[in-house]
Amino acid sequence: MNLANVAALIVGASLVYAGVAKALMGREWPRAALRLGVPKWLAPVVIVTEVVLGLGVVVADARKAGFLVGAAVMLAMFTVLLVWHLRSPSPPPCACFGGNSQRPIARRDVVRNVILLALVLVALRS
Repeated sequence: MNLANVAALIVGASLVYAGVAKALMGREWPRAALRLGVPKWLAPVVIVTEVVLGLGVVVADARKAGFLVGAAVMLAMFTVLLVWHLRSPSPPPCACFGGNSQRPIARRDVVRNVILLALVLVALRS
């Protein structure tokens, strides 16, 4: 297994974990999403998109680059949202990984996303 495959595996597994963790929150995820500024109708779409992109990054072969680009776009949008909330005096809980991340948004969340974006670039170089 080469570095690009390891990077893709980390990104894909992170997205699948995040989507499943949000799904396990049940009715709390749409409320948490609303606090983040995500419309309630979009909350289930986030879950499905994370899981589909994550699985695509891990298992797709011919279309892997497309799934990686999709993951990069989603991670970039999440990162912009996190930075925007960091500028507020009282950032809401992240809920980035479902109920396991109920602390307020912090710089480490942005750093994590930047690392995942860098891993996408590594995976795309294969």
